[in-house]
Amino acid sequence: MRDDASVSLVAVTPDDLREVENIFGDLTTYSQRVDGVRRRDGAAYAFATALPPGYKPSDKHAFLVKRGDVPVGLLDVINGYPSLGTVFIGLLAIRESAQGSGIGRALVHEAEQFARYNLKARTIRLAVVETNPVFGFWTKMGYRATGEVKPFEGETISSRAVLMEKKLPK
Repeated sequence: MRDDASVSLVAVTPDDLREVENIFGDLTTYSQRVDGVRRRDGAAYAFATALPPGYKPSDKHAFLVKRGDVPVGLLDVINGYPSLGTVFIGLLAIRESAQGSGIGRALVHEAEQFARYNLKARTIRLAVVETNPVFGFWTKMGYRATGEVKPFEGETISSRAVLMEKKLPK
C-alpha cells in the first residue's frame, strides 16, 4: 500500500451532512448499480441515521473518510448487528474520483481496527449487492460468503445481497 493511501475516520456530525451529500454526488456509478438512480434522495441523512429495527443511535458509527484534510469516502458500521461481537458494515464507499489509489484497502484496514479495538468485535459482516461488482475486492480483503443471500430492493432495481464476513484476530 502506498503512503498516500492512508486515511483517517472522522465521526459525522449534523454539520457534516453537506459534505456527506457531496461525496454521494461522486458515487453515481455505485448509485446506478445498486439503486438504479444517479443519486438517492436523502442519502446523507439516511447514511447518518439509518438503523436496523431494535438498534439505537449509539450502536451506529458513521464516518467521513479523509486523506489528509480531504474527504474521500464514507463508512458506517452497526455495533452488535446481527449479534453481540459482530460489527456490520452498512456502507464503505470511496469517491469515484479517488478510486484505484489504494484508499479502499486502507479504509478496510481502518474499519477493521475500529471494530476490533473500539467496539471489541470478533467478526465483521457486510452485504454485497449483486449488481455492484465488488465481490472480488472483498474476497481479496479476506471476506468470505456466508451462504446467506437476501433480496435487495433499490429505488428502481431489484437484486440480491450476498452476506460476507471475516473473523478478526484476537
